Amino acid sequence: MSKPLQGQTIWITGASSGVGEGMATVFHRAGADLILSARREAELERVKADCTGGPGSVCVLPFDIVDNQARAAAAEEVLSRFPRLDILVNNAGIGQRSLARDTDLEVERRIMEVDFFAPVALTKLVLPRMIEQRSGRFIVTSSVAGKHAVPMHTAYCAAKHALHGYYDTLRIEHLKDNIACTLLVIAGIKSNVFEHALTGDGSEYGESTWNNDSGMTAEACAERVVQGILQDEDEIVISIEEARQAMDLRNTDPEAFKQRMASMMEWLVNS
Repeated sequence: MSKPLQGQTIWITGASSGVGEGMATVFHRAGADLILSARREAELERVKADCTGGPGSVCVLPFDIVDNQARAAAAEEVLSRFPRLDILVNNAGIGQRSLARDTDLEVERRIMEVDFFAPVALTKLVLPRMIEQRSGRFIVTSSVAGKHAVPMHTAYCAAKHALHGYYDTLRIEHLKDNIACTLLVIAGIKSNVFEHALTGDGSEYGESTWNNDSGMTAEACAERVVQGILQDEDEIVISIEEARQAMDLRNTDPEAFKQRMASMMEWLVNS
């Protein structure tokens, strides 16, 4: 009996932890051949060792996504080694935990580089192959911060909003090439995202208990992504109920939404 992603080649960035690790495990179980990328080779090897649920191959390809030369070399290796690339998952990213007034401009540039320009650059490197094969899909890890304001996340929100504008347009430009773009609107997935988020001076936020033990697991998130691939969804909301309520509130009662986010800001500042 064939598996839902049997025979598909999928390249996942940010695959060494969190949502990327969950997608690696679930996609492999669903039959895919995987290319796993992130900066930490040892962690990628650990994820590879855990990918035992399916028949597909697993290739580890470490590189720093913001390094232009390393990114180009990684894309060249993938395109020369694999005759097809069915899905690129642009999952690598970095978070933020600082008020706009306290955030250095260079930190904001760094967040935009990691969360927007780097995935776009990688997309442009593999897009010609997808055009040539007349099929393909870009899966992009976004956030509720790509749909509305989230306090202490100004640059992060800007980057995620930009991703929606870029990939929503790319989808239209390549409809005739059968190239799809799926944006993941995520909130409340168990991960260590806050520990590595940047503060105003560029240092990491550090150990945090916020959201570590609540919300959906990364594997459950990935299982929903597989469903979205099979149903050819353009946007998949994978979120805890509180975040869904905030998204709805922004549309139905903008003033109440602003007050809710202001209360959230006070809580974040003091937590």
